[in-house]
Amino acid sequence: MRKRLTYANVMSSLAVFLILGGATAVAANQLGKNSVGSKQLKANSVTTAKIKKNAVTAKKIKANAVDGSKVKDGSLTGTDINLSSLGTVPNAANAANAANAANAANAANVNTVKTFSAGGEDNQLVSLVKTANFELMGICDPNGDFDPPGVQFENTGTAFVIYNRSSVPAFADSEDDEDANLGLNEGVVFNYDDNGDGGEAMAVDGNFLSAASWANLQADVNDINNPEAGDDYPFSTACHFAGSALVG
Repeated sequence: MRKRLTYANVMSSLAVFLILGGATAVAANQLGKNSVGSKQLKANSVTTAKIKKNAVTAKKIKANAVDGSKVKDGSLTGTDINLSSLGTVPNAANAANAANAANAANAANVNTVKTFSAGGEDNQLVSLVKTANFELMGICDPNGDFDPPGVQFENTGTAFVIYNRSSVPAFADSEDDEDANLGLNEGVVFNYDDNGDGGEAMAVDGNFLSAASWANLQADVNDINNPEAGDDYPFSTACHFAGSALVG
């Protein structure tokens, strides 16, 4: 061995070693296609920085793998949610119920009976029933010397009057008076001392007030008709107005 261990032998052996080593290194740097699989990857070795931007698509994500815990709070907006998949939330249901109740209440109040019983002094207008459009008032005028505003007749005597309290045009009619164009604060008078007449008024928007002849009574200190003013009532006045009105 020592005789054959010459300089040439050593150098040739070293050359072969380097050639073989270099080939191995080149082979390591030039891996074959599909030669590295999940078994060759170290656990937790692939970090966020190693993933190409937009490289992970929907097809790469396992079904149902992303749940609420994986979504950042407040990150989802209305455009990210299929609204048709949502049921009625409790507050919306309550709001809907409230709206339905309000509509039902409005429907129930389309036609409402308002009752009244009030006294008045001489030469006084007494408010009996009032709506957004109209006001039913009593005219206390036992001596026939009172001139109420907005009516066609002066010194009416004790009676009822329906005033238009809205700028909405209206028309009115009674057994004693009529007005085809009842303007703001204008009124029609009815049911004088005879206690037998009714009246009604209607606006062009559909609102109305009606006091039927059989549903209103008036009396004053000079009226021979019943009820007499102050008779069996908790007030003593020159006039008394009682009855009911239909409003809508």
